[in-house]
Parts: sequence; structure tokens; C-alpha cells
Amino acid sequence: MELQPSSSPYYIGGSQAFTREDNIFRTPDGQPEISDTYSTTSLLTGVNQPIGRQRLFANAALSRNLFRDNSQLNNTAYDLDAGVDWATIEKLSGTLSYATRRNLARYGVDDGPTLTTERNEERSQQLLARVQYGMASLLSLEGTAIHRKLDYSAASYAFKELRQNSLGLRVLYRPSGLLTLGAGVRGTDGRYPSAIQSAPGVFEEDAFDRRDFDLSAVWAATGLSRLTARLSYSREDHDRLQSRDFSGVTGALSWAYAATGKLNFITDLIRDTGSENSFNSFSSGASTSGNTNRVSNAVRLRATYDATAKIRFGTDLKYQKRDLVNTFALTGGTSTQTGNDKTTELGLTGRYKPTRNAEIECGVGREKRTTSSPISYAYSAGKASCQAQLIFQ
Repeated sequence: MELQPSSSPYYIGGSQAFTREDNIFRTPDGQPEISDTYSTTSLLTGVNQPIGRQRLFANAALSRNLFRDNSQLNNTAYDLDAGVDWATIEKLSGTLSYATRRNLARYGVDDGPTLTTERNEERSQQLLARVQYGMASLLSLEGTAIHRKLDYSAASYAFKELRQNSLGLRVLYRPSGLLTLGAGVRGTDGRYPSAIQSAPGVFEEDAFDRRDFDLSAVWAATGLSRLTARLSYSREDHDRLQSRDFSGVTGALSWAYAATGKLNFITDLIRDTGSENSFNSFSSGASTSGNTNRVSNAVRLRATYDATAKIRFGTDLKYQKRDLVNTFALTGGTSTQTGNDKTTELGLTGRYKPTRNAEIECGVGREKRTTSSPISYAYSAGKASCQAQLIFQ
């Protein structure tokens, strides 16, 4: 959703979408695929209100998804992101925010060869507090505390449920208005409450701790280019599922480049463990997916072209390679299977905006996963969708 500048801090609106998928459960290659069409009706509202040095913000969406043939998947989804940016007269500033989402979990992303067709709703939550001392000065100190939680409605997905708390502290150095450098440390304690099935219906917990040393940079090379990067040395240790232990380099890089006034590119590179990738949606805008792989490497390329003031075309290409560890099917955690898979996704969109309040967008997409590992499976799936949206601000 893209809002236009307005004197009003509030907005309210709605959208209606229809989507057709030819392999809705991500059935393995060579097996009969199940297709379906579903409707998504959404109510949208939000606020962005400055109050002196403070800013109150909130964005909320409530959606009803109805499937034509697979009515057992009908569900109500929601998305809320709210908080406050604050600052004092002196050198203190910060953010306090809460985000929560509930939606139908993506099929086919689990780390096992078993196909699941039951309705499975995924709920993710994040509470974040950030405090910075120094604001726009040459040197500043920033502290962050984050609580995260991931749950599923289907018992067969309980092994993905995750609890996580982290604390971070970093020093920021701004030699100019175009460059910000950072160095800091993070500590994370987490647990998978139902990681190991020791007996039918009986699950045991896998707790882990993670320590990171981070180097970061934000560089606005020109008015047309902005580079955001993080390079970390990370160590993650699990008390039960030690096959998930990791020690090495992780990081993320994002480059936004405006090639012309009409053509824009965004490139993202991410390397991280499953415990962090489970929550990447809170910073990237992508959908959440429980992620129990040991480590994954992903690249995403996005481009938009404004053909006219009212017409925009877009493309979105994603590639991910996961190093997998099959742990959820263990009894007592005494044996382990490893492997890897590769997933490629391509999406094409076209948007028409007849007025500042209305827009119509249609798109097609294709995704394909390949693997030779017995703990994953290959599949391909395609979809097409159209959405109409009306916003009053």
C-alpha cells in the first residue's frame, strides 16, 4: 500500500483481491496438484500523527480469505504495526513499537518430505524498544531490546514454534551526512518449545543462545543510490539439537538505486540462520515463515518502471539456498539427516492508479524448488491475482 502526501494523518479504506493458484498445497513434482481460486476482502486503516517531538503511528489490516473449493482453508487474517517515535530536548530519542500478524501459513516451506493439507494459521509477534543517545551528533550510542514469538494452529507445525529475546548495543559514527558506520554486539536467547517428539503427543524443548558482533554501514552515495549493509560474526549453540549449531559469517545488504526518474531497483542479499530468518518479515515486509534450517543464503532483485504518472510495472525475483537439518521427526534427538534445497520465485505486476485514492494491480508469479535431499522435495507452483484498492486520507 502506497499512500500519497496529505494534510490528514489518518486513512481508511478497503481492498478486494482474487487469486488463482495451480498448486495451492505445493504438492511434490509427479503427484496430482490441487488448484483453487480464493477471494481476499480487506479493511485498511492507520494513523501517522506528529505530536511535538513525538510521532504516533499505526497501520492495521483485517482480511477475510474465502476459498472456492477448499473451504477448510477459509480464514481471517490481520496485520498490525503500531508504535511511537520519541525524542527529548537533549540527546535522547527512540522507538517503542509492537507488530503482530496472523495469516495462513505458506505450504511447502517446512523442512520435511511430508505434504500437509490441513488449515494452518501462523501468528507472529514482535515488541521492540530502541533508545539512542546522541541523535545526529558525530558519535551516538544505541541500545535495542526485542521480544519475538511465533505460533501455529496446526499441531503438526508445533516444531516450528519459537520464542526469542534479544539485547543489542552499538556505537554509531557519522563522519558526514551521507555516511553512518556502526559497530556493536547482540545477545539472543531463544527456544523451540516443541522441537523434539520424544513420544506420540509428547514434545521436548530445544533452547539456544546466539551471540553476534556486528559491523554496519548506511551510505547515501548520491541522491539516487543508498546502500545499507551489516556484516556479522555469529555463533549459535543449541542445547539439544546440536546439528543446528552455527559459527561463522552472517549478514545482510540492501541497495536501492534510482537509475532514472522512472526506473528503480532494489537488491537484497541475506545470509542468516533459521532462528533469525523466521522473523525477517518485520524488517523486509515479506511474509513470515517458520524456519528451522541451519543457515540459508538468499538474494532478491526488485525493479519498478513508471510508464506514466498512473501506470507502473514491476518485477520481483528471489533465489534461496537452504542448508537443512531434519530434527522435528527425531525421537530423543539421537539421529540427524542433513541436506539442502534451492527455491526460485519470479513475480510480474502491473498497477494502474486512476486517482490518488484508487488503484488496480494485477500480477502473475511462478516458484520452483529443486532438491536431491530426502528431507525436502521438489515442486513448482504458479499464481495469478488482481486487486482493487480504495483509500481515503
